[in-house]
Amino acid sequence: MASAQSGPSANPVAARLAGKRAIRSYARKLAEPEDIKDLNIVPMMDMMTIILVFLLKSFTASATLVNMDQNLSLPPSQTRLAPKQAVPVTITKRVVLVEGDAVAPITNGRIDPQLKRDGDNGYYITPLVDMLGKVARREKKVAEMSGQKFDGELTIIADRHTPYRLLTEILYSCGQAEYANFRLLVLKSRE
Repeated sequence: MASAQSGPSANPVAARLAGKRAIRSYARKLAEPEDIKDLNIVPMMDMMTIILVFLLKSFTASATLVNMDQNLSLPPSQTRLAPKQAVPVTITKRVVLVEGDAVAPITNGRIDPQLKRDGDNGYYITPLVDMLGKVARREKKVAEMSGQKFDGELTIIADRHTPYRLLTEILYSCGQAEYANFRLLVLKSRE
């Protein structure tokens, strides 16, 4: 009595054909590209957000650039410190600028008393505090997104003949807008 064998060794020709079919099927799958049914863009958006925050932070960390004209001449100094990038507040003979935007005019070394909260003897320059408040909110958002701390640093770029009273009014107003740390930008004199 003949025993019936089952499995691949029962018929070697059939097993060989099944193996060839499997190889052809696999080769066909490799040759035919699969259709993309949907595209998940969330990881790409996360990557672009991180790149945007990095670029914003690196853009604000570029070298200090000061446009010199007849209304601004920096005082000389023998400092050895390198300038640190921060929000620029420029005090020329005619205007106070925040990041290049005019905030308050200067007439005869004084800010118009109508622009001060407490009148002529006041130190609080309302448009300067308002503008720096907007800048501070923006800087806080960038710091939060990049995982850093808001340090409230300013670079004061003042004309060498700026009256002391005007300088103290501006520094006081900057402090009221959460910018208590400042550096004065000077020209490094050659030795």
